[in-house]
Amino acid sequence: MSLKNWNFRQKPTGMWKRLLRLPVHLYRARLGFIMGERILLLTHRGRVSGRVFQTPVEVVEHDQETDEYIICSGTGPHADWYRNITEQPAEQVQVRNRRWRPHQRMLDGREAAQRFARYEKRHPRTARRLLTSMGKGYDGTENGRAAMMASMPMVAFSYSEWL
Repeated sequence: MSLKNWNFRQKPTGMWKRLLRLPVHLYRARLGFIMGERILLLTHRGRVSGRVFQTPVEVVEHDQETDEYIICSGTGPHADWYRNITEQPAEQVQVRNRRWRPHQRMLDGREAAQRFARYEKRHPRTARRLLTSMGKGYDGTENGRAAMMASMPMVAFSYSEWL
């Protein structure tokens, strides 16, 4: 399947947008512990406006060995937060009640496919629902997963400086 056939969803609006923004308000109220390690709050600067934005993103994996938090741009490389951090690195990452200035690295396609495979094993129903809601899918093979991940970039954040 070519990239032109991928269905990149529109930005959420209305009640759905408010629901997706709920983690931001919980983090601001110092209730980030409620999110556990499943939701990371990403603080980044707009590539055009220079404004500071906060975006909640699901954690695909917390690598215990490297202490990296891996996130995925499920809507593709055109997501605003992803485009912003490719122009200028993220300013802050928050998980639970820990905040730090991160080092970030973009994962290559092979590593992204491996990380997503582990995510699917840990959260099979959630993975299926997410792919369906994003209009994505693949044939279940490693090659199919790798092809799909080419349109869903992943980023790893590790500790640089506590804030």
